[in-house]
Amino acid sequence: MTLTAAAATTAQAAAVEASLGAFHLDPLAAVSLSGIEPRTATLSTDGDAAATHPMLAPDACDVEPYGLVASDFNGITISAVGVGLNWFVAERLSVGVFGEAMYVNQAGDNAAGGGAGVLLRWYFARLETFTLFGEAGVGFSAFDGRVPDDGTSVDFTPRAAIGAHIALDATTALSARIGWLHLSNAQTGENNPGIDTLAVSLGLHIAF
Repeated sequence: MTLTAAAATTAQAAAVEASLGAFHLDPLAAVSLSGIEPRTATLSTDGDAAATHPMLAPDACDVEPYGLVASDFNGITISAVGVGLNWFVAERLSVGVFGEAMYVNQAGDNAAGGGAGVLLRWYFARLETFTLFGEAGVGFSAFDGRVPDDGTSVDFTPRAAIGAHIALDATTALSARIGWLHLSNAQTGENNPGIDTLAVSLGLHIAF
């Protein structure tokens, strides 16, 4: 082999080595070039609800129009519509105020009225777009008649429920709950008959 041929062979080998040194295999890039986007798995925990639910983050606020129906399964039914304002004082913990109009169908004269209250809600378990919560609150309502029919026209309305919050997108969600709704005058009248009902409610949450 001549000196010129040896030099040419050495130069070709160096070029091949440099080319191989610059090359590296990237499977994700290959998949992307083929038109298939790679999927990245994510793992979330109950302690980080805001990761997939921006509405549940601290300082988040939402307005919640809702409807409610309740029954004591002994002849009394209650229907109500209202609107709540909720503020997340911490992740998964909100406090709120609500106002509602209520209609009571009972054995005596039916009654219509309205009132307001406060509500505490704790979101205790989370899936991807589905969060379970528990809530407790108290309010009052004034009616145009006695509720129950041997009671008074002003009643306190304590309540408790469990429910589910279903995220539709980053700023809207649905909620559904089932629980206990009570009406009585809390010993502010001569006697204190009360109503204990099973209540079901649906709400729409809109962040602002």
